[in-house]
Amino acid sequence: MTSLPKPVDAVLFDLDGTLVETNIDFPLMKREVLALAARHGLDTGGLVELDILGVVERAAELLISSGRHEDAEDLRITAMRKLEEIEMRHARDTEEIRFARELVGCLSQRGIRVGIVTRNCRRASETALAIVGISPDVLVCREDSQRHKPHPEPLRMALDALAARPDASVMVGDHLMDIQSGKAAGMATIGFLRDCRPIDFFAQVQPDLVVRELAEVLRAIVGCDS
Repeated sequence: MTSLPKPVDAVLFDLDGTLVETNIDFPLMKREVLALAARHGLDTGGLVELDILGVVERAAELLISSGRHEDAEDLRITAMRKLEEIEMRHARDTEEIRFARELVGCLSQRGIRVGIVTRNCRRASETALAIVGISPDVLVCREDSQRHKPHPEPLRMALDALAARPDASVMVGDHLMDIQSGKAAGMATIGFLRDCRPIDFFAQVQPDLVVRELAEVLRAIVGCDS
């Protein structure tokens, strides 16, 4: 049994790893932003445990706290440019995750609004979506919000754009932060394991439902066979 809302106003999806596969080199992105912080004279020991965007923001905060406001802005701009370069390099080879396009289409046909909330940049996100032929009602990307998943801000932006109620909406994603942000936004959540993760991958965040196939998302939300 699940505790998904009935009926559902909207479904928000993560993008990379949930609807599309871009094979973005995230370890490379992490190394690049840590190297950038080091070039600005920062000790990266306290940054290595943060996620990629967390490294950028914490490094900028440290520079600002030292009165180096221009350096902080330079770090942010340079980091975002480097991340976009890496994302665009991989976005051109995007592949659809099985059933993603059909899932989005089926939800839309039933009057359920669809949004995508991603930490990737807009150029790469739009490129990936165009390649696989997926058209959400709203797309919230890295540039659109001050704070990013696992913070609920970008999800709330998407829900506002869709005129959807949080308690009648669902967040679907393949990462712990997708579930964390969905819960923080007051939404029901679905963790997408795919075929490469252990069944207990989402144990610490406790989504309302865990699935291995996107077809299960459709069945859970609208009760249809795929």
